[in-house]
Amino acid sequence: MKDQNRSLRTSDSGCATRRAILAGLGTLTLPGLGSTTGTAAVGAGSEAGTPSSTENPFPDAAELEAFVDDVMTQRIGTTTPGATVAIVRSDGPVLIKGYGDAEVDSGTPVLAPKTAFRVGSVGKLVTWTAVMQGVERGVLNLDENVNRYLDDSAVTIPETYEEPVTLRYLGTHTAGFESAIDPDVVADPDAIAPLETVLVDGMPRRVRPPGEVVGYSNYGAALAGHIVAEVHDTTFEEYVQSEIFEPLGMTDSTFAQPVPDGYSGNLAAGHLRDGNSFQAADTVYINMRPAGSMTATARDMSTFMRTHLDAGTADNTQILETDTTRVMHDQHHVRHPAVTNWRYGFHEYGSPSAGVIGHSGATVHFSSHLVLALEDDVGIFVNYNSNSSEQPPPGTVIDEILAAYGLQSPSIEPSPTVESGSQERGKLPYPTPSALRASVLEGRALMWTPGNQSPAIGW
Repeated sequence: MKDQNRSLRTSDSGCATRRAILAGLGTLTLPGLGSTTGTAAVGAGSEAGTPSSTENPFPDAAELEAFVDDVMTQRIGTTTPGATVAIVRSDGPVLIKGYGDAEVDSGTPVLAPKTAFRVGSVGKLVTWTAVMQGVERGVLNLDENVNRYLDDSAVTIPETYEEPVTLRYLGTHTAGFESAIDPDVVADPDAIAPLETVLVDGMPRRVRPPGEVVGYSNYGAALAGHIVAEVHDTTFEEYVQSEIFEPLGMTDSTFAQPVPDGYSGNLAAGHLRDGNSFQAADTVYINMRPAGSMTATARDMSTFMRTHLDAGTADNTQILETDTTRVMHDQHHVRHPAVTNWRYGFHEYGSPSAGVIGHSGATVHFSSHLVLALEDDVGIFVNYNSNSSEQPPPGTVIDEILAAYGLQSPSIEPSPTVESGSQERGKLPYPTPSALRASVLEGRALMWTPGNQSPAIGW
């Protein structure tokens, strides 16, 4: 039993897209696997570059920046007081930029290279990446009973069903745990408990056999992070710091709460809506840390996205093998083809065949979304320092970028039945990102729901 709280080392298919128009103008099986461009009117701090690629969907970085500026201008001060945006390709960042205020009372601007936000459940992708490192090294197996890795821990998963809970089930949210909303959020840093204690005290019931139904689980992600720590004889926070953040140069990223002494990033404040304005909110902490306590800058998140776009490598540093990365991006759980599915830690974004995957995130006072368009070699990350169910989430920014640059599949209309009275049914359409949304407020899993309808709790 280790002290988990010790200090760290630390479009309509017929419409022309911008991509098509610009192009037309000529502008420029492992074991266990089974340039700075200035400041926009609404923000401060920008990095932009043009990665070399023969199929670059962003041939004009300045044009892209102007487009994103316009999108964000519509949101700053109304949807959120501040935001960061990162757009990358595997060989480098295309745009990293901050908008609005990091803290409204002081008027401190968001500076994308150094202003850090809470990323919420997007941080789970780091947790699942850590799991896959263990699989790659042979100390973890996706299909082994997780209790095998908990011999020295007070955590034991009850053998309620014949089929055991495995890391594969945890990573696809199909372990069968009872749904729980709260990832153990506390207002006092003194109430931050060792992860092991949190998992013992907060263990949910197993209510269905693994593999049958998707049920989003913060507990499952926290358990996976604990297992990573156990097999490496360290804490989860220390493991990801030494094996993911430090090798990749993600110097402003941490799962620690409060952030460590000497932390190099500038923390943005979370905000609450106060009528037509925003007010800074008190800091809260998440005890199930592998599920949502990560703090990071857009620059660091750009590096993380590039790692997954480039087969586990960024800036000549490899943290996952090519095959391991591919396994994370592949399907592991079979669902109805009309239902958006989970990959390993990632969810499908739109049509399952489109090759677009991602994850949303939310804490009490922050919200985020990360999407990878794998076939187009594009990653997009958007983070707000607010979280209001009454306002469009960060994913709507991503939707606009994807649509404008032709990075998503067109809507698929359902085909009618062959003839009246026929038992052959029409094909169901795949959901598109703009028509479907999964909202997750640190454990509140909401069903995919059409368009503007309010989502229903549960899966």
